Amino acid sequence: MVDIHCHILPETDDGATSLEESVAMCRAAAADGIKTIVATPHMFDGVHHAPDRQTIRRKIAQVMDAAGNCVEIVPGGEVRYSYEIFQEAEDPNTRIRLNGSSYMLLEFPFQSLPPNIEMTIFQILNAGITPVIAHPERNKRIQQNPKLLVDLIERGAFAQLDAGSLTKSFGPEAYQSAKRMVEAGVAHFIATDAHHQDRRRPLLSAAVAAATDIGGEEYARAMVEENPAALIRDRAIPYQLDPDVDALLGRRKKKSWFAFWR
Repeated sequence: MVDIHCHILPETDDGATSLEESVAMCRAAAADGIKTIVATPHMFDGVHHAPDRQTIRRKIAQVMDAAGNCVEIVPGGEVRYSYEIFQEAEDPNTRIRLNGSSYMLLEFPFQSLPPNIEMTIFQILNAGITPVIAHPERNKRIQQNPKLLVDLIERGAFAQLDAGSLTKSFGPEAYQSAKRMVEAGVAHFIATDAHHQDRRRPLLSAAVAAATDIGGEEYARAMVEENPAALIRDRAIPYQLDPDVDALLGRRKKKSWFAFWR
């Protein structure tokens, strides 16, 4: 499995607090079947200092060496919606691309969506970057009006669910929202969004089991295997579903699934 969202770098943000904790997280991830982790420190969130590219790579090498290379770690970031996105997009060596690909992990405030977000998504795409929206199921505005997520996906964005939402760690609202997103086929990735070794751990298998119960094994496995593997190799996302708005809005329980290339 490939985890595209993980706060595994030591002493960088609100994630791992030490090299020892980073190593413990690597070992837990490896034991769970995760082969590759994208290190995604917070960037431009107004709270944490965004590490530079060299610091990210140095810490990755440090963690992998200390963990005996039990997992592969590649660079990335969890980028808060801000004007810095467009400044960074002009830099060929920008920090915001996941493993140097054309994909970026984009975070919104949990309580709202930025104004004119559809136009912003269009502008980000025009800058040569494809946004992957981090944990939309935890966003209160999208919980209240999930059709907003469909609109963003139809404009070219992708959606990443947190494993903890599917395992009910973030409460019933996040779980129900994640469940409907899987039922509706508007989720493309499941990631750990892990922060520590003892809570919000870097585990995916339980979430995959939950997603399998909701949307079937093929879809669940694609969200942690084929799709993230394609992302870190900067390829087209292979497994996408035709969004079922009725299922997303809770109007019906079942649908017929099919995958297609976009």
